[in-house]
Amino acid sequence: MNKRILVVDDVPDWRATLQEVLNSKEYEVKTVGSYQAAMEIIERRAAELVIVDLRLSPTDEGDRQGMDLLKKLAELRINSIVLTGYSEPALQEEAEEKYKVFDFIDKSTLSRNLQYLREVVSDAFERLGEIQEKKDNAIKAASALQTVSFTKDLSSWPLPRYRKK
Repeated sequence: MNKRILVVDDVPDWRATLQEVLNSKEYEVKTVGSYQAAMEIIERRAAELVIVDLRLSPTDEGDRQGMDLLKKLAELRINSIVLTGYSEPALQEEAEEKYKVFDFIDKSTLSRNLQYLREVVSDAFERLGEIQEKKDNAIKAASALQTVSFTKDLSSWPLPRYRKK
């Protein structure tokens, strides 16, 4: 089964670029351009990882629907990565500390090295796989009537110590 990624960005060129960069046999990538379209997919639990642009309006400089989306993702315990052209320190701190984003990436940095996004996504799914393996082992042990302790390292959200540069 493919790992499902949702890309939420109001700019069609960025959506197409990210779809191309991430598209592989390993990932199923869906792209949408609005908060509402993203919520339709998220509410169906049709993505394990969501890449979110903070500003989802091409005409409103004050738009921060991406932050609203991060809040919903945190409530639903879905991991996220921020990809934005408006990387204000206060927004980055809020995204990392309050919504536990896995990484916060400035688009200007990414435009020079698209491979970096692949590495971040790969790292996120690698960590999710490790957690799933631990869960499977705990279930096997419990099925065999062995003593099992359920620790925080069995939680898939937030990913163990979200990325810090």
